[in-house]
Amino acid sequence: MNGTEGETTGDERVDAAMARLGELEATPPAEHPAIFQDVHRRLQDALTGIDGEPA
Repeated sequence: MNGTEGETTGDERVDAAMARLGELEATPPAEHPAIFQDVHRRLQDALTGIDGEPA
């Protein structure tokens, strides 16, 4: 369990990024960095888009 099941933030972009963390349990550790990088990128994109201004 990653602590995100059933929890939502109210922002679809953030929820989709956090859902990727659920993939960690089913993937080999060698693939974890790519998942973390994708989650990080998605969260950055969501922050950048909050007010339509670059973060």
